[in-house]
Amino acid sequence: MRLSSQTGRPLSPPRVIQQTNKRISLILRGSGKDARLPILKSITDYVVSSGGKRIRPLFTYYLGNAHGLSANELIDLGALIEIVHASSLLHDDVIDGADERRSRPTASKLHGNKVAVLAGDHLLSTGLKHLNTFGNQSYMDIFTHAIRALSAAELLQMEYQYNLKTTEDIHDRVIEGKTAVLFEAAGALVAVMRGERNPYASETAKLGHLFGRYFQLRDDYLDYFDSERLKKKGLQDFTGGIVTRPLMKLLQTADRTEKNLIHAQWPGRGRQTSAVDANRILSLMRKHRIDVDCAAELEALEKQILRGLSALPGAAAREVISREFQKILAVRAA
Repeated sequence: MRLSSQTGRPLSPPRVIQQTNKRISLILRGSGKDARLPILKSITDYVVSSGGKRIRPLFTYYLGNAHGLSANELIDLGALIEIVHASSLLHDDVIDGADERRSRPTASKLHGNKVAVLAGDHLLSTGLKHLNTFGNQSYMDIFTHAIRALSAAELLQMEYQYNLKTTEDIHDRVIEGKTAVLFEAAGALVAVMRGERNPYASETAKLGHLFGRYFQLRDDYLDYFDSERLKKKGLQDFTGGIVTRPLMKLLQTADRTEKNLIHAQWPGRGRQTSAVDANRILSLMRKHRIDVDCAAELEALEKQILRGLSALPGAAAREVISREFQKILAVRAA
């Protein structure tokens, strides 16, 4: 089951993804009677085939490779991070009542909510069981911290759903718990592998935190201004009653009449959202240059991330991870 432990020239991104998918499949199929359950095999196949770009495992692998760490362990840890992420998505889709993710039916749509919730639990417990084989308490501490943060952030977002008075502090706490925490965990794991005593104070964990903030703020931006890149309908946050950075900025700059319009369009618990006029909301966004303002915030994060990447010691891995990151840049107002 173990992969090559080479630490030399990094694998190509497609090769890392291939190795990660193989590892995820091996971990989740495991052994014992439950491994033979057809529904668990179906869910495992679903998780492997719907993994997207595997940004978290790629980040883990290249960050560690830049520091000369074991490819075998980096792939293993990246696969475990992805299993935790996949588990959270299975649960999120049930909570959100989502029928599609990345233009594909969700597990809850295919198999029902009960199966999706139990499958998410099974993924999580199977991943933690495998993590125990490392015999590394620091690894376990990092993963359990991340899992707790994910659930707490989801609860916080649910508490403030439909609340137009959501503050920037609340939104930041949601971002850090739902997205940044897994990238930060990847950086902390690399720090543990390097023998650092305080992994969350490490430069690799700080870089992971920046990565996570960037990706969530980017998704918030694209939801309003370029939803096609997310392969989903636009304004899903608005129609779902979730206040993100663009709406927050609009509420700060809109006049009383415009705020009344926003309130009239804003959904409430149990209230139909089909009447939301996306064009009117987007027109206000562009009038107040919210797209430009949000893009500027992303640009500032981009610069911080690129500075952090440029400081990585391994030239080959540094070049790959910088190139992969820059593929998703250029989120500018049209």
